[in-house]
Amino acid sequence: MPSLLSEEFVKNRVIEWLGREGYRVISVKGLAEHGLDVRAKRIKTNYYYAIEAKGDPQVNPKKMRYPFLVSALGEIVQRVTKAKYCRYAVALPSSYYELVRRRVPSMAAKRLDLEFLFIDTNGKLKRVTWKQLG
Repeated sequence: MPSLLSEEFVKNRVIEWLGREGYRVISVKGLAEHGLDVRAKRIKTNYYYAIEAKGDPQVNPKKMRYPFLVSALGEIVQRVTKAKYCRYAVALPSSYYELVRRRVPSMAAKRLDLEFLFIDTNGKLKRVTWKQLG
């Protein structure tokens, strides 16, 4: 069985990736805090990233990944604004990949211009846009 990735591991890899992509992290929420986990602003522009992160469930991961995914999507939907230059993303372990492809409606992802950031066990990040889900 592949190792389970914690939310902190996922969040830390996303923060590293944002730095390499030219973003400055504005805020990072702790595990017990409400709101989006990571907010970042692109350096010298008005472009923002709003990211909700989830790790693998520690108990019964295969069964509990779907409720974790629904929770992450709910967090993003609640935080969507009319901000013109904001990207919304859900960061997840790569173990969620097939679940996301099967269960996230492509029309909803398109309307939100939603991206998914998948982290593998080596910490490598793969960015998947709504266009790549369908």
